[in-house]
Amino acid sequence: MKKLSKISVILLILSISFSSCNKYNDKPYAVNGVLNLTDYHIQKVVSLDGEWEFYWNELISPKDFRKRDIEGDTYTKIPGTWDNLTEQYPLVSKLGVATYRLRIYKQFNNSRFGIKLNKINVAYKIWINGDLLYEAGKVAEKEKNIIPAKEVKTHYFVSESDKIEIILQVSNFNHNKGGIESSILLGVAEKMKSKEKWGLALNFFLFGLLLIVAINHIILYWLRRDVTSSLYFALLIFSIAFNFILIGNHNILSLLFPNMSWAMQIKLDFIGDYVSLFLFLKYISSLFKEECSKKVINFILIYSILLSIFVLVTSPLIFTYSISQFHIVSGILIIYILLVLAKAIVSGKEGSKQAMLGTIILVIALTNDTLNNNLIINTLNLLPYGLAIFIIIQSYLISFRLSKAYQYSVQLTDELDYFNDNLEKIVKDRTSKISQQKEELEVQSESLIVANDEIVKINQILEGQSVEIQKKNKALTDSVNYAKRLQDAVLPEQRILRENFPDHFILFKPKDIVSGDFFWYGEVDSSWDFDEASKTKIIIAADCTGHGVPGAFMTLLGHNFLHLIVNIQEVVDPEQILYKLDQLVIETLKQRESGTMKDGMDIAVMSVDEEKEIVNFSGAGNPIFYIRGGELFEVKGSHFGIGGVLRKEKVFTPTKIPYQKGDIFYMLSDGFADQIGGPDGRKYYKKRFKELLVKIHHKPIMEQEGILDKVFEEWRGEKKQIDDVLVMGIKF
Repeated sequence: MKKLSKISVILLILSISFSSCNKYNDKPYAVNGVLNLTDYHIQKVVSLDGEWEFYWNELISPKDFRKRDIEGDTYTKIPGTWDNLTEQYPLVSKLGVATYRLRIYKQFNNSRFGIKLNKINVAYKIWINGDLLYEAGKVAEKEKNIIPAKEVKTHYFVSESDKIEIILQVSNFNHNKGGIESSILLGVAEKMKSKEKWGLALNFFLFGLLLIVAINHIILYWLRRDVTSSLYFALLIFSIAFNFILIGNHNILSLLFPNMSWAMQIKLDFIGDYVSLFLFLKYISSLFKEECSKKVINFILIYSILLSIFVLVTSPLIFTYSISQFHIVSGILIIYILLVLAKAIVSGKEGSKQAMLGTIILVIALTNDTLNNNLIINTLNLLPYGLAIFIIIQSYLISFRLSKAYQYSVQLTDELDYFNDNLEKIVKDRTSKISQQKEELEVQSESLIVANDEIVKINQILEGQSVEIQKKNKALTDSVNYAKRLQDAVLPEQRILRENFPDHFILFKPKDIVSGDFFWYGEVDSSWDFDEASKTKIIIAADCTGHGVPGAFMTLLGHNFLHLIVNIQEVVDPEQILYKLDQLVIETLKQRESGTMKDGMDIAVMSVDEEKEIVNFSGAGNPIFYIRGGELFEVKGSHFGIGGVLRKEKVFTPTKIPYQKGDIFYMLSDGFADQIGGPDGRKYYKKRFKELLVKIHHKPIMEQEGILDKVFEEWRGEKKQIDDVLVMGIKF
């Protein structure tokens, strides 16, 4: 395949070199309406390019030139279209009529010549030395009188003088491009006939060759329906053959269907381009399905259908304007296809390099011809060469894939033949192995029977033990449930909390039957007149070490110690409550003596002085949040916890927070933020929890509890709750 790639590139380079040599070396050029061929060998075919006399909006005949003795002072270049003349001649438009004149001076060597006119939109009339040579369609100054025609034809005439005068009338009211888009060719009759004969024969040969290749790939698809690339490649070749050979500038369609209208030929030309674009993309996508997007394929399909419908229902004067945006879409699509092929090459897809090479060569040829047809460059048409190389490479690629599939099929057939030939031996070997395995299974079966008897005995023992375990488990569960009733009994009553803080909620979710989290409320009246306004209210949220039964024991200790410190000793400063609670826990658990016990609790203490409207806070490990004006503030507690022996003295920092009406204070344990869940199995984290509080703080306080509970359960999902959860909210 590498050798084929090198040959393809060499052919393309040679064709481009030939194009350059053929077009520019020793080429005559008309100046000011005169082409001097006296020093040029007329035996060759000459392109009558250059400056022709130009008369806009005038249909001037040879008689008019003689009567009025008209001498041109306005010139235009051929090939060229009228829309390219608007800057030089502002009165010139795309629609209208014009007369061209060229005078040729030649050697007096031949008397019979041929002249070939290509791509003249839409009707023309030509005189040679004053004699009418041919009229394609009907030339007229008004749109209603014009008869358009699409003819590529060589006209023959006799000229025995050393001068040839060409007068050409062109009228266009039916196409968005008026003028002469291709070079006019002149040569001796024998040379022109030979060139036309061989050109026509070559076109028929290429058309037949394309049909053979297309039919061959249709047959391949018929034999292998799973290889859709053969089908789309065949359809692509059919569309290219139809568009390039029949409808193009080769005049075959007009020979086969002489009565077909000019408008229908133009419509088929445009529709053929749209169909070819879609089939090319579909062929590439059939080779590399994973790299191609279905959305792009569907878009190009819809785009091609809509443009084809637009062409069918409108006149050539309207739909010919779509060619510019079609070229833009085609350019973008070609870039997309090259990216698809590049992606396939990176992925190591088989045949991607060959497909890229063929596509690049075809794109170069199409780009050259498009620029040439739009008069941007003046080169030889490379499409036949690029098309031939593209077809050779793609045919090789499809054949190579089919060949590999065939080789794989042959390999499977050989393996099947080998299996059939050795089937008897294989069966004997398998039978021998099965017999051996049967004996082993019988031995294992006897062992299993013995083991089964042992298992039955063990199951009987386990059943007795299971009954005993169930009894003990019930007794243990009853004890834990009793402990829960005791724990619930020491928690503050909701009635008391509701009387003192009407707007509050408590989200309390123990991990087990009993909880290691607890909340506490107390109040101290230090006044002499027992004024209700002078009471100091203490609210506490605590998280004891562990959870379940061990944590529950710590909560009972915490309740008793707080009752002693606040209700009996009447300590109201949060930091002093923490100091005393820390001392009681350390002494009660004898942590100074052991030096190893780390049981204790993280706790947040808030005292409310309603008379001064101040919240005093101190925390041991746990913070307090409050939201004011939609903004959340966090007051962190000391990093020291309650209990445990440290080498340095503990410090519990007090904080005074003047509160305002509408402020919401939150105290909590770490159970909510530490819960694992969500789509990635991660913790909820304190940052997300604070964002949630800000999001819901404007809701009624009791509704916030339900929202928090729902969010927690949705985050947890099917995972287990890993810790006790306590969240308290109080709104002033």
